[in-house]
Amino acid sequence: IWLAVFANLWLLGMVAMALWAALSWLRVRRQVRESVPEDGVYLCDRISSPFLFGLIRPKIYLPSCLEGDARSHVIAHEKAHLARRDHWWKPLGFALLTINWFNPVMWLAYLLLCRDIELACDERVVRRLSAEEKKAYSSALLQCSLPRRAIAACPLAFGEVGVKQRVRSVLNYRKPTFWVIVTAAV
Repeated sequence: IWLAVFANLWLLGMVAMALWAALSWLRVRRQVRESVPEDGVYLCDRISSPFLFGLIRPKIYLPSCLEGDARSHVIAHEKAHLARRDHWWKPLGFALLTINWFNPVMWLAYLLLCRDIELACDERVVRRLSAEEKKAYSSALLQCSLPRRAIAACPLAFGEVGVKQRVRSVLNYRKPTFWVIVTAAV
């Protein structure tokens, strides 16, 4: 009887996680419904932080109030997400988390995946920036940061994951030397 109880509990958890993901997706879709296209991105008054949305044909959504250098840095970050195909990896990670929702190691792995995705995109963008541009990028990151929620299992936004760590990483970024790359490869 315990096997049946645990199996039903596992299925109930999976359904709850899938339902939560579907409702979150519908809520975001409703928020960006009235967005306005401009230069390959979509501007929206109803969002507070930029993000990439969509699996098949993802689009970059930005808050309407984002201007100047901040906008160009955010667009570069979101384009890095597109180039790395993060709009596929993150949902795949969440699907694995949904199946194994009972395993605390999976929760940790998913949160670390989300953090590493953001750090990798930051690194890809700041790799070619000067020191002053890195400061501007960090400022854009702070400008777009969101208050921390109790449960942030599926961060969508530009500044939602580990803002302090990301700013520190951006400001201290140094291009790896040839020997560091060779050692890491070995």
